Amino acid sequence: MNYQSRTVIITGASSGIGREFARLFAAEGARLVLTGRRETVLEEARHEAMRLGAASVELIVGDLADPRVASTVEAVAGEPGLAALINNAGFSHYSDVADSEPEPLLGMLTVQAEVPVRLCRTALRSMGSAGSGLIINVGSLAGRVAVPGSALYVATKCFLERFSETLALEAARRGVVVQALTPGYVRTDFHRNIENYRQKRKNRGLIRWMDADAVVRRSMRAADRAHRRLRSRPDSLPRRRDVIIIPGAANRLLAALSPLVPRSIVYRAAAARPRM
Repeated sequence: MNYQSRTVIITGASSGIGREFARLFAAEGARLVLTGRRETVLEEARHEAMRLGAASVELIVGDLADPRVASTVEAVAGEPGLAALINNAGFSHYSDVADSEPEPLLGMLTVQAEVPVRLCRTALRSMGSAGSGLIINVGSLAGRVAVPGSALYVATKCFLERFSETLALEAARRGVVVQALTPGYVRTDFHRNIENYRQKRKNRGLIRWMDADAVVRRSMRAADRAHRRLRSRPDSLPRRRDVIIIPGAANRLLAALSPLVPRSIVYRAAAARPRM
């Protein structure tokens, strides 16, 4: 798919997976719209993207939990010329539900569920008019398990995966590819506030940490493959391997094995897991 001078929206583009998507689309000559909460870091992303060849870079600084910020991004998603939407914004909040204040829990629902739905709806209308487009919703393998202390994070990531899977079936007839990108552990600063984070991000057994650029390359290879299939067979249904993308062989093995493990064992392992 050609992204030259076409609009690409990336939420949560300050660092990590979002920043890597920005680099990739910048090299394609896209017109980038980047969102994030950290203005200084986002400005660095803008300068980097322009050096890499972006046609232009617009920044929307703010928290997507703020209705004004979300509405600004949604308005851009409704403009003609939208080629791709990457819903990557998210945050973690480690606390049992009963011990948490309501704001971070409800904020997570907003940023990781409500806002992606709004942006997808608007983007699909814009892309459908052009007959092509790409939507990637960044989830997590954590959305497939029970993780005490992370109930809302797990729930919203599970929602994004199921939502994307269904949306892919609806969007295909409009010429739009929808993908749920479902990584495991990724070396980013997403967990930067966790104590001893650098010591904890070590490979153990089937737990394998990946670099963000490898995750993004895997995602885009699958998206390109899905676009080629959609162009050659417009009436075909999306294939699951093109819709749910799990980067990393170890992660794919874990995903394949997890449904075979009795839930009682999963619960015991989750309850014994050290808290972040």
